[in-house]
Amino acid sequence: MRYPTLVLGACAALAIALPAAVVHTKLVKAEPGIDATVTEAPKQVRLWWSDRTEAALTGATLLKEDRSPVGVIKMAETDDSLSTAGAIPVALAPGKYIVMWKTGSRDGHVVRGSYSFTYTPAAKP
Repeated sequence: MRYPTLVLGACAALAIALPAAVVHTKLVKAEPGIDATVTEAPKQVRLWWSDRTEAALTGATLLKEDRSPVGVIKMAETDDSLSTAGAIPVALAPGKYIVMWKTGSRDGHVVRGSYSFTYTPAAKP
């Protein structure tokens, strides 16, 4: 008799916990693009999210491929409520870069991640 009650209780707990687990904000798009190779030095990083973010909790750091710091990118809201952007504070040399980002989900959790892009200047004719 206890087995059906136990199974029903476990299913109810899972039904409550599962939606809470999927509301974390996710990075859905970026400029420079995720794993992209760009031929012009980017002047800013723009990130698009799966949900609105808390601007005060959103930030990014740009690193070289060896993880040495390049600069802090001060992210701000944009005209699109699902994106934030910030200027790259230095001129970039050719190479591979890592954008380490963080933002606040609407559920109050801070979400972190990273992606990389490569800057390879176009060959001059």
